[in-house]
Amino acid sequence: MGTSQSVNPSVKNNPKWGDLSRAISSASQSITISDNQLHGIMRHFVNAVGGSGAGHGRSSTFGRAGVKRVQRFMSFVSDVQTNGFSEALRTIGISDISQLTINEFINYLLAHCSEGNFNLDETAANSAIDELLKYLLNNTESIDSIENLFQQANADTQHEWLCYFFASYIMEFSNELFSTRIFENDGDRIKTFHEIRDYVQRSLATLNRNQNLQHVNWHSEQGTTIIKNLQTEILEIWSPE
Repeated sequence: MGTSQSVNPSVKNNPKWGDLSRAISSASQSITISDNQLHGIMRHFVNAVGGSGAGHGRSSTFGRAGVKRVQRFMSFVSDVQTNGFSEALRTIGISDISQLTINEFINYLLAHCSEGNFNLDETAANSAIDELLKYLLNNTESIDSIENLFQQANADTQHEWLCYFFASYIMEFSNELFSTRIFENDGDRIKTFHEIRDYVQRSLATLNRNQNLQHVNWHSEQGTTIIKNLQTEILEIWSPE
């Protein structure tokens, strides 16, 4: 987890943020955290960030930065499939791939997708993109294998990538609460974090996949709307409005 930004004062002073902290602290004392406890933690999270309306950018605390970052990532995926890998690389500042390493590619794409690091929302969104790229590319062995990965990503695969990003985004944003001050030891923090992360990803696995993501113009308002709708649908799992 890479988030180091302090929580926005408007969040820190929100009693609902305290409710979330207490729910996490209580759950960490359990040998196994129940799904009811995990659901309660996420319900407190959604309430603390302003409800599911945060998915459409109605919260100044959470949601806006994630939409921008992941839309840039999906636009790159679309560019690879529509215009070819070399042309897509030019859009992120790479003109020569003859000596390009995997780490260099990751850094270019991360820089392209990230913008600003001025508040917790931006920091969490940047870290979530970093987590997504590591998840996708840690086992790749060549630039050619990266090209194949993006070229062959069908609608189901792209949906999985989006859900992985949003799970990371939620957890990175919550990082301020996953600090040693509410845990007896770091082992409790790590165990609790992994149980919550696993629960979030299990919850997202059931989301509707009917949208044909391969025919979306990710550079347009259509792409923005689809991402906002998905983010809202995710938050509504724990706080329907």
